[in-house]
Amino acid sequence: MKRLESERNRGEDLAKLSAIALRASRRYPDGMRRPAKYIVSDEHRFVYCIVQKVACSSVKTALLPLFGLGETGSNLVREDRTTSVHRLFAESPYELASEEFLRGLAEGRYDGYFKFAFVRNPWDRLVSCWSQKAIREGPIARRLSRRGTQDFRAFAEMVCATPDKRANPHFRSQHVGLLSESRERLPDFLGRFETLEEDFALVAGKIGVETELPHLTPSGQTHPYRDFYDEELAEKVGGRFRRDVELFGYTF
Repeated sequence: MKRLESERNRGEDLAKLSAIALRASRRYPDGMRRPAKYIVSDEHRFVYCIVQKVACSSVKTALLPLFGLGETGSNLVREDRTTSVHRLFAESPYELASEEFLRGLAEGRYDGYFKFAFVRNPWDRLVSCWSQKAIREGPIARRLSRRGTQDFRAFAEMVCATPDKRANPHFRSQHVGLLSESRERLPDFLGRFETLEEDFALVAGKIGVETELPHLTPSGQTHPYRDFYDEELAEKVGGRFRRDVELFGYTF
């Protein structure tokens, strides 16, 4: 009886969280809770296709000197270990939402631009997201805490029950924003979190960044990601991110 009651309560919690995500998605005309974002440099002729929870804070910070946006490096890190680099780009003319970027792409505006992105093992990325967003103080953590679903399994099940159109970008599928409207891959170069420094060095050489990649906002994850999964949950999360697994060649 206790097990049945626990499963029923968990199902009710997931339904409530999905309803919240659905209400949020109605703020955007294309149904996406938040559109994919791209950083474009016309001067250096490159496009950085942003994937959250794949070192995007560090990559943006490394790119700052090319845009003349003022602050750099450790000056961007706040007391709560978050960074203001996202605000700097969001308030600049260099960060474009998907609708504007894809329109320019279709018009040929970015022909010849070097397009790059970084991806990450989906199981590892989800643990990192939970460690940074669900455990630390913040809107996701408060929402989960109010419903008693702050442990990793409950968080992962909530993510699995939330389709990409309603999902927070930090746990949305990575291929969203990396495929054109004709479903072709946008990046010319696809780096990996697992070989981040080596891959970023290749990007830096291509676009002319003479800087090391900073590590500004560690998630606080202290155990290997596999420790957070049993076989059932690993299979469920793999199913949720099946397209990423297939496109980027990851395994649990």
